[in-house]
Amino acid sequence: MNHYIRDLQGQLIKVTDLNEAITHTAAYIGILYQQQDPLVQAFVQSRQQYWKDIFQKLGRLKVKSGATEVNELSTDELPSHNP
Repeated sequence: MNHYIRDLQGQLIKVTDLNEAITHTAAYIGILYQQQDPLVQAFVQSRQQYWKDIFQKLGRLKVKSGATEVNELSTDELPSHNP
């Protein structure tokens, strides 16, 4: 089953493997926290905000599904568009 979330720019993102998406998103956040270069500080802050938002939405999707495994997910509904 496919699930969808919207990013901060309002783009619809199809989530095909929820557990993998959560793992990868957490890794991106971790990498960004390690970035100390002042020349890219503004970019890093915007990316941190973006990936934290995605991580929270994936977490809510997982809780909403009540599933422990991705193959237990059953909803194909699209979220409303609230940019």
